[in-house]
Amino acid sequence: MNHFTLNTPPKVSVVMSCYNASRWLHEAVDSVLAQTFEDFEFIIVDDGSSDDTWNIIQSYRYKDRRIVPISKKHTGISDSLNSGIALAKGSWIARMDADDLCEKTRLERQVDYVHHNSEVVLLGSGFIEIDEKGRAIKKHYYPLGHHNLVRNLERLQRFFPHSSAFYRTDMAKQAGGYNLRSRAAEDCCLWLKLASRGRIECLPQTLLKIRKHSSQVSHENNGRLQFFKAVALVVCHFLRKARVNDPFMDASPEQLEIFLNWIEDRVIEAGVFEERKAWADARNEYFSSRSRLIGTIRFGTGLLKSGYASGLIYEKLFGTDLPERLAHEWIKKSRKV
Repeated sequence: MNHFTLNTPPKVSVVMSCYNASRWLHEAVDSVLAQTFEDFEFIIVDDGSSDDTWNIIQSYRYKDRRIVPISKKHTGISDSLNSGIALAKGSWIARMDADDLCEKTRLERQVDYVHHNSEVVLLGSGFIEIDEKGRAIKKHYYPLGHHNLVRNLERLQRFFPHSSAFYRTDMAKQAGGYNLRSRAAEDCCLWLKLASRGRIECLPQTLLKIRKHSSQVSHENNGRLQFFKAVALVVCHFLRKARVNDPFMDASPEQLEIFLNWIEDRVIEAGVFEERKAWADARNEYFSSRSRLIGTIRFGTGLLKSGYASGLIYEKLFGTDLPERLAHEWIKKSRKV
């Protein structure tokens, strides 16, 4: 039984963007509708799909009045999520992806936490990684407190997944929602803005099952686009802190292109992708070995042979200061023009 009426806004607005998502959409929607916390609306945005996605969404519309279907032309996930946020009636947005699964108590736990921690504006959780067939691969956990989470964002370290995010609707609107220029790293941009407006925290429980598959954005060109955008967006975060114009917000399309090309050149010059390849090759040696001992030896040997061992180990432990360094370089460069 639902706990709100047409005249009473729900506590939570679950927002999902779908693009050709028919393969796993039934499972994802069912996991949301099965939540122990029931005071929510479920905004499902079809981003101009060419498969059966819209028909699936429509079929749920008549089964559960909490479903709010939106059909629009294909403009990308950032614009689709902004469309959902604009219509949201809940005080909180719960993000959800069309290929993932919520644990039944996800919303209950997140609502309870923010109820007792009023300064929190963004809350995530751990998750269980699953494969295309839904088989568990690994559990993932993240720092719990504001300071460490912000530090991880600034130093490009591990951060809870977008699909676990639970954030204040009013704060997201004040921050301008998702930046339409930040494709492949739209969440990073919004999280940094929310972190300047309140506390961001993470629950220790694994409240979602997140599916890894080859069609995800993070797999495009081995994740290069996502990495370039993440670096650029964190650089802009440091520019804002220094009260310098943010190219993602203030620059013309031509100026933004110049900035992004400069970021890409500087990342390549720093040898980041050679380091990332060395780490990936060493991991492959580990996982392809017959035993953990042999795998560990091969992993260490591979790193040593690459010449990047010390830098990679340091970065895994403490992150990278590359975005902060590039922000300082951009400020000096801009002042010379």
